[in-house]
Amino acid sequence: MDSSNEKLKQQLQSLQKQQTDAELSLDMLKREQNERIWLEDFERICYEERESLELMREVWQGDQARNFGYYLEDLQADEKNKWRQTFQAEEEKRQEKINTYQKNIYQLESKQQDIQKELFQ
Repeated sequence: MDSSNEKLKQQLQSLQKQQTDAELSLDMLKREQNERIWLEDFERICYEERESLELMREVWQGDQARNFGYYLEDLQADEKNKWRQTFQAEEEKRQEKINTYQKNIYQLESKQQDIQKELFQ
């Protein structure tokens, strides 16, 4: 009886450690997600860039200046699209990891409850 209780206690400790590790990983991912929220200000930055480009077009005179302004605008649009695609892909991966960790934590908690029930029977 003591050896089986000891094994159950060791298993419970192992599960608790796994849960702690999973919770730490989940917290790290959520922290990373929160740190990147400020990137959502990107739209505002893009707006300011468009305003700057428009100002350059108005200030500069002639076809060459106007063409250069359009070139800068196209370049900025390409960079914006690449950035958004990268950001969305990273966000999807991060969300998948968060979901995986949450499921893992739930499973670990269930196993711990089962072991605790066994210990107290």
